[in-house]
Order: sequence, then structure tokens, then C-alpha cells
Amino acid sequence: MKTKVLILIDWFLPGNKAGGPVKSIYSLVKSLENDIDFFILTMNTDINSDKEYNVTSDKWTKYDGINVFYFSERNFTIKNFLNVVHQLNPDVIYINSFWSYKFSILPLLLSKFLLIKSPIVLSPRGMLESGAMGIKSFKKKLFLFISKTIGLHKNLIFHATSDNEKKSIEYFYPSSKIFQIPNLSYIQSIESFNDKKENHLKLFFLSRVSPVKNLDFAIDVLKEVSNQKYIFIEYDIYGNNEDKEYFKLCKELIKSLPENIKVTYKGTLSFNEISATIQNYHFLFLPTKNENFGHAIVETLFCGRPVIISNCTPWNDVNVFNCGYALPLDKNKFAEKILYACKMNTDEFQKMCINAKNYIQKKINIDQIKNEYKKLFEYVAKSK
Repeated sequence: MKTKVLILIDWFLPGNKAGGPVKSIYSLVKSLENDIDFFILTMNTDINSDKEYNVTSDKWTKYDGINVFYFSERNFTIKNFLNVVHQLNPDVIYINSFWSYKFSILPLLLSKFLLIKSPIVLSPRGMLESGAMGIKSFKKKLFLFISKTIGLHKNLIFHATSDNEKKSIEYFYPSSKIFQIPNLSYIQSIESFNDKKENHLKLFFLSRVSPVKNLDFAIDVLKEVSNQKYIFIEYDIYGNNEDKEYFKLCKELIKSLPENIKVTYKGTLSFNEISATIQNYHFLFLPTKNENFGHAIVETLFCGRPVIISNCTPWNDVNVFNCGYALPLDKNKFAEKILYACKMNTDEFQKMCINAKNYIQKKINIDQIKNEYKKLFEYVAKSK
């Protein structure tokens, strides 16, 4: 009999604005759907939106073959939440947030008061790492103090997706049981190579437009190289502009760039558009302050494109395998590599593309990761 896992997550498909966690869960469910019975409990709107999806709400339905319960805002109550959980009676509850009231704090409180009896796995999704903790840090530290005082996260099993995330969990919860398993990436890569003209570079940004993703830094880096009048750089931005004030700041910075640096906001991409879009560019340019996995990085490498990223991700060895640059957050260092990439010719670029695909295929052993997830859920289910 299959293990029954209830996944709690604030946003899910058909929404595409919430970034990595949605991709992580979709990839997990599609990769293990023959081994685990997954059920997803979520809301029927996307992040920062009141517009409801065109789906069946407030009852179990199917999305791309996945069992999903989309709560409408009007029907989300503690009583209704408990009814859904009790009727399903899952072997494991898998939480995918640290700060969410509805899908992390509330279920943990209900579990503490024995109103939920299924064992829980908590995946913080990078929210405890230093880069993320630096944003609205006072409120986060206050919540951590209160939650530790009442033992909200006591005796939980945590899921970390990287060494850095494991260390961050150990820092706040040193006695916790932690399973470290990387994310799965469910993407169909396309084999193609772009020509690379010398002194011309096509870059792209694929992530949420928020301070932690550091788009303003990226624009400042491009300004550093703009005095080289013989070069032309295009930088297209894909992602949800969830932080309006931050997005406004970035737009002001873009206005200050000269004509040989063209930066364009392109909106969001649906999952099935990602692979084809990546093929249109030379490098991903994502100097993020923190990334516990980095789906955009993995997707880019799987599509045979090199990356220019910060050293705040699990993929720092792209430097060693000549499929990109992982750099400290120093504008001069980034500007140097951007300029080098711009001057690159087709032969050198295509070697990096081949290296990118070979690198990520060796780094991510899909079958091994799938087995580790099965072991995690089966282990937790036995404690029910």
C-alpha cells in the first residue's frame, strides 16, 4: 500500500508567480507519482493576487493528474481545514514554508494541541538561511523567540535541500532530526546552440523580482561595464514583480543605463515556456543573495546554457567545470566576467554549453534522489 502524503503549500499551479517551491512540489509529485499517493492542499489564487483560478474550489479535484484541494479564501477556516485533513487521514503531512500562517504555523499549532495527529515534515525552503533572514529580520526573530518558547517546532523532522540549508536549520534547531535531500527538477530540455557574436551578449534573469534575488545589484553591474561603448548587452527579466517598491527601484535604475545596455521586463513564464525561452539566451545572470536550490540555475544548465551567479547557491563548482561563474557579491568581479562573456566567440561559448549539460546531469542523480524521498516519507509514516 502506498504512503499517503498531504502537501501543504500556499500557492500551486496553475499559478506560476511563486517561483521555486511550486516547481519543487510539481517536480516531486510528478517524479514519484507511481510510488507515493500525493495530495496537495493550497489556495485557489496566485501570490499577491485576488483573482481565483479557473479550477474547482473547496473540494478535491485533479490538476495535471495531481490530487489538489484549492481552498477559496471565503471557505478557509480552521474547522474546514481540519475537516479536510481528518477526512484524508494522511500518513505524513509535508509543510513547504516556515512563515506561512495558513500552511505552516496553523497546522503546527493544531498538531501541538493534538488536533492533528499525522506526523509532520517541515521544509523551510531556504527561509532560515542568512540571506532570507536579513529581510524583515526583527519580525522573524520575534517569531522565532515566541515559537521556541512554546515549543512549536519541537520534535519535528526537517527537510533540507542543501548543505547551507541544513546548517541554517541546525543553527536554530540544533537537536532536530534533519533529512538532507536535494530538490528534483522536472524539466524537458531542448538541444540547441546559439551563435555567439563577439561583443554581443544576451542575458536573462529568471526568478521572483524581490530583494533577495538582487536584481538591483545585477543592473548596477551592467552599469559598470556600460562605458565599454563597443559592446552591446541585452538583459531580459522574467519573474513576478511581487515587491512593488523594489520593482519601482529597479525600473529607476534601468532608466539610468546607456543605449548599449538594453534591459527589458518580460513578465512571468509558465512552466512549459521555460525550456524554449532559455534557448534564446547566452547566460543566466542571477546574483542572488541566497538560494537553497535554485531551479532557474538547474533549468538553465539542463538546457545547456552557462550561468553567472553568486556564490550563495549550491552550485559554486560551475567555476571548476567551466560552465559558468559563481562569484562573491562584488560588482567589480561580476563586471569582469560579464565583459569576458560579452567578448566570447561562438566556439568558446558552445564549449561552455556542452559543459553545462554534462555538469548538471552528473550532479543530479534522479533515481537516487527519488529513493531518498521515498525513504523519508516511509520513515516518517512509520511513526504515525
